[in-house]
Amino acid sequence: MKKFILILCAGSILAVGNGFRMSLGIYVPDLLSSTVFGASMIGLTYGIFNLLWGSMSPIAGAFAEQKGYVKTFIVGFVGVSISFYVTSLAVNPLHFLFGLGVIGGLSAGIISVPVVIGGVSKYFDDDKTRSTVTGILMSLAATGMFIFTPINQFLVTTFKWSLSFQIVAFFYLFFIPMSLVFLLKKPIKKAQKKFTKRKIRDVVKYAFKDKSYRYLILGFFVCGLHVALISNYLPVFAKIKGLETTIAATGLTLVGVFNMIGTLISGKVSGFIKKKYILSFIYFARSIAIFLLLILPTNNYTIIAFSCVIGLLWLSTVPPTSGIVANLFGTRYLSTLFGIVMVSHQAGAFVGSFVGGLAIDLYGSLDLAWILGIIISLFSAFIHFPIIEKEKSEEVFA
Repeated sequence: MKKFILILCAGSILAVGNGFRMSLGIYVPDLLSSTVFGASMIGLTYGIFNLLWGSMSPIAGAFAEQKGYVKTFIVGFVGVSISFYVTSLAVNPLHFLFGLGVIGGLSAGIISVPVVIGGVSKYFDDDKTRSTVTGILMSLAATGMFIFTPINQFLVTTFKWSLSFQIVAFFYLFFIPMSLVFLLKKPIKKAQKKFTKRKIRDVVKYAFKDKSYRYLILGFFVCGLHVALISNYLPVFAKIKGLETTIAATGLTLVGVFNMIGTLISGKVSGFIKKKYILSFIYFARSIAIFLLLILPTNNYTIIAFSCVIGLLWLSTVPPTSGIVANLFGTRYLSTLFGIVMVSHQAGAFVGSFVGGLAIDLYGSLDLAWILGIIISLFSAFIHFPIIEKEKSEEVFA
């Protein structure tokens, strides 16, 4: 029962964190029409948000592993709340960038996927169970996108972006009590046996000597680019093609729905099939989906179909990716080591956010951004093949 409550509350933290972050693209059309910020500045802001989100993940993970997860998450929720309120008052591009990009990015990184998964993984020792739990967590995280995309669409349609951000700021504070779940019990000892006598910097130094870890970092860059490009610019893409932005909002909602299914399946099969093959399949399938979106006539049906397919492939990368890190290095510093992998993911998100906005400003189209997404997706599909998933012997970490 305690573990059920742990998973439910941790999933809720991920849901609210991911839900608003991944549906920020809903606000782009209103920001473009009601401000003078411009697509490039909005894209840069979203990019910095994602980059700092990723950069803060390993720092927050290390802090949580040393000082406790409850304190860490409380700081994160309060910080995100402050960020949305400060951003709502923005009257110029730099104010907008500082409020959402800097404060928001740093704060959101504190309640990010690596920190939460790292905290929960310490309660589960078996690899198959851990992979399944990670899939459940990411499925719960996906409900955030499913729930908050229509909420954000309603807010921006009814109140416009500024007042909507103030409402979101207030809403974040209600989730602070979820952090208290990490006081329920002490994590099991067996899952923390690796690296227990080492300093974090030594652990990180050792991890970077592993080629498999480096390949994983490179591959996850691509995931971040895709997620940012699609979540931030699908509404604008629909508008450019002459469609209502509401169809894109419906599409993003479907991404969230099918993401729940995809992450559950990914988490389950990660316990039986080599995780690197799962990741290669996901990235190859993404390249096909984006290619078809690019060449097929753009209408409501193609947006819906694309959203359903990409939803299955959305965060389904997380269970096998975090699982490989846990297999290689144990769970004692999983928040830190998976957090470093997430830095690469968010560096990709920065590129996706900025390139998308730049493409719109320069060409009035997202075609070049989609082509980039296809090329690097194929790269990621191949870069995972050399990964060696075999767990290291305990003597290596003594």
